[in-house]
Amino acid sequence: MHLQHFFKLSMIVAILMTSACSKDNNLYKYEPINDIKITDATTSFTIPQLDSLIITPTLVETMPAGDSFTYSWTIDSKVIAQSKNLRLKITLSPGTYLITYKVTSNKNGIYTLQRYTVVVTGVYPNGWYIVSSKDGKGKVSLIRTDEVIFENPMEVANNKTYPGKPLGLYNFGKGGFFYYFTDQNVYRFNMNDWLELGDKSSILPNLATPLPFKSAPVFILNASKFDQFIVADGGLYAGISGSTSDNVKPFSQRIPGDYDLFPGVFPNTYNLTYFYNNAKMRFMRMGIFSRILEDAPATTTSSFDMANVGRKMIAYDRGISTLFEEEVEWYFIMEDDNGRHLMSLTYDNFGNTQPGVNQQMVNSPEIGIANNFATSSILKQLYYTVGNKVYLYDMLAKSARPIYTFPAGYVIKDIEMLRNTSKQLVIGVNNGAAGEVYYFSINAQGEFSNGNYDKKFTGFGEIVQVAQARQNL
Repeated sequence: MHLQHFFKLSMIVAILMTSACSKDNNLYKYEPINDIKITDATTSFTIPQLDSLIITPTLVETMPAGDSFTYSWTIDSKVIAQSKNLRLKITLSPGTYLITYKVTSNKNGIYTLQRYTVVVTGVYPNGWYIVSSKDGKGKVSLIRTDEVIFENPMEVANNKTYPGKPLGLYNFGKGGFFYYFTDQNVYRFNMNDWLELGDKSSILPNLATPLPFKSAPVFILNASKFDQFIVADGGLYAGISGSTSDNVKPFSQRIPGDYDLFPGVFPNTYNLTYFYNNAKMRFMRMGIFSRILEDAPATTTSSFDMANVGRKMIAYDRGISTLFEEEVEWYFIMEDDNGRHLMSLTYDNFGNTQPGVNQQMVNSPEIGIANNFATSSILKQLYYTVGNKVYLYDMLAKSARPIYTFPAGYVIKDIEMLRNTSKQLVIGVNNGAAGEVYYFSINAQGEFSNGNYDKKFTGFGEIVQVAQARQNL
């Protein structure tokens, strides 16, 4: 009886299963979908700030008819556009960004993604700053590496004027920002967009006396990039530095002491930065994070005694440095009753500072009245100028010769070496109140290629200074 019921039940289940399978086969209907792909050949872009980034994706559909799409562009999960193509004015800080492009079908919700890498560079990258005076006020122009000239971008970026006699501009390392000095104020600007980051109220807020900017000051970082220094009117001011404006601290009051510093700062090792006291004609130094300016120790067994040089410093420039610029050879033009001398601070195999060159500059026409100097970081050579003439001094031969003369009436105001190659000399020349800038290529002998300039730029005011962008000069 029970077995008979079992067989009946089994037959009923089998019939139901067969019926279910038959119905399922009728429900499974496969419809093709529109498969969309993004087939861009270029997915990486490099673009300066303030330029427009334009991306026009190539979309390929397997069934192009009868479908519509929603689009989105995102950076760090933030939607920046909802259009098929992207056109975006870049206001991002310099850096590398990942942009995600998403295309979603409105018919079935299926989506596809494409990622683009965008490298944002500063709108004002490498080149040369030209500090000049025009129409009774200072201005700073930039000759970009592609030879595009930006005239006074600080006023354009900040929509304001900067009064006062221009004194100089100095970079804050290889990037970041720079300081611009006038006889009335000092300003810090972002190097990438020239937006103002501060003035004397935040840079030198602790001064008990008016700003010490009667003459051109100098600024530089130490070799470690942790200390920053200003020398102005013989006084030394120090502050903590850093890679961003958030890390930079205000400068101190004048470092105490009986000294009158030449306007120059000479980082030579990771720990020590040197200065020169023209009042006592000897070198001084300061350790990293120290705020004590001390006399340099005696070096009586070397080419000269750092504690008793006995000469007045006239000018300086840098020479050869180690790979990471932790040790630098600094050249100095010194003067005494016997004339002018070329001297240097260099380093030994252990990175210790020591005296280097010490030679009187004989057989050098007009060296006693020369007023601009630039040294090579490759060759043992130095350039100096008098009026409208350029001379090349050979350190090994201890003699100089003229290599170029500008037209009558021109006066050379500043000369600067392209430091990373020492293959280009940039010269700022004034023809009355009109400034001009010249690029000269330097050959293997240290002379100007073809005996002439490569490029000439005009339209500046009376030039005060030429400075290389993005270098810790």
